[in-house]
Order: sequence, then C-alpha cells, then structure tokens
Amino acid sequence: MKQPNPQPTASTRANNTFLWTLLGCGGALFALAALTVAGLLAFMFLGDREEQASDPSPDTSSSQAVSPKSGEPETVGDTHLAYSEARGEDPDHDYVVRARYEDESGGGFEIGIENDTGRTFEEDTAGLMNRQDIGPWVCGTQYEMNVCMADDERGRILLVPLDTDAALSTIAAWGEEFMEQLK
Repeated sequence: MKQPNPQPTASTRANNTFLWTLLGCGGALFALAALTVAGLLAFMFLGDREEQASDPSPDTSSSQAVSPKSGEPETVGDTHLAYSEARGEDPDHDYVVRARYEDESGGGFEIGIENDTGRTFEEDTAGLMNRQDIGPWVCGTQYEMNVCMADDERGRILLVPLDTDAALSTIAAWGEEFMEQLK
C-alpha cells in the first residue's frame, strides 16, 4: 500500500525557503525604489515652489509700485510702471531700458531701448507692413501686431502695445510722452 501523503524531503523545504527569501527581498527592494521615486518627485515639486517663491516672475496684474531700474518714469499718461529690467539682465540683448507699463484695464505698452551694433534702424523697420512715419516714430504691423520704432542717442527703441490692435498714432503718442519723461 502506498502512503497517501509522502513526507516532503529536505530539498523541497530548502527550495521553498529560498523562494520565500527571494520574494521577501524583491518586495523590500520594490518598496525602497517606490519610496525613492516618491521622495525625488516631492523634492522636485517642492524645490520648484521654493524657487518661485524666492524669485517670483513679474506679476503684471498687480498695481504694486515697481522701482525703475534704468531711469524710466514711474507713470506715463494713464499707465504705471509694472515691470522694469536693469541693463545687463538679458544676456542676449544690450537693453538700456526694458519696461512694461499698464493701465487699470490691463492695457498698456512694453518698451525696449537696445544697443545692437549688428543691425541698423533701417534693417529693423524694413519688415514693417503698412508703414507710417509719425514724427520720429516709424510704425506699422509686425508679427500681426502694431508696433512703433524710433532711433535715438540711447539706442534703438521698440514700442509694443499690450493691445495688439492699438492705433499707430496712439502708440507713437505714448512713446513720445515716454521719451520726454525718460531720465
């Protein structure tokens, strides 16, 4: 007569012990890897928030006073200085002045005065569509927005309205008032 349940041999028990050991170590390594990934993701997201808090981008919707960094006026017409960049902050351009002015409705202008010996004023204005000369300003449409440019002893001036459909005469008049107030 055969025995209904043969007794397991020692080698079978050793195989089961080895299997359970491998399974336990694998689970522990998986848990460790998951914790490491979670920690790295948390560090990346929290680190990004801390950088934003320590160096916030300019808030254009705020009416807080911004101190001029390049001698630009604090107000021009009904617009106030919302952003000012000091000379040398942009490594790709030699801006003498780079600023944004906003009115209460969120409209306004961005202005940049740049010294670039690699281009001429004529080269910059050659691509303007619907070109109009308004006083010292050469205005027209560029990249589907109305802009005005002028050349002055400080450098080449580019004036871009925040309202891309602003009338060229309005842009030039604001630019003229800005240049009169620029220190």
